[in-house]
Amino acid sequence: MQSLTPYAAAKVTNIALASRSLDKRVTPQMLYTYAKKQLIATVPNSKPIEFDGDAFKAWLDKYIAKVESGDAGARVDYDELAKQFM
Repeated sequence: MQSLTPYAAAKVTNIALASRSLDKRVTPQMLYTYAKKQLIATVPNSKPIEFDGDAFKAWLDKYIAKVESGDAGARVDYDELAKQFM
C-alpha cells in the first residue's frame, strides 16, 4: 500500500469513520504523535515523515473496531466523577 503522511492519515481516518456513521474524529497532531512514538510504523528516513501504508491500514482497522465497540478514548464525564467525591 502507498505510504502517507500523518496529515493524510488523519484525513483518511476521518473519512473512514464518517463512512461508518461513527461520531469520532482524529486530529493530524494525534497522528504526528503516533509517528514520533512509532505507534504506527513509519518509512525509514522519510522526509516528510510518512507511515508505512500496510502498518497504517492495520492500525486503522483496529482503531475503527475500537470505536465501533465504544472503547476508543471515551471522554470522562467529570461532573459524574465529581459526584463520587462529594
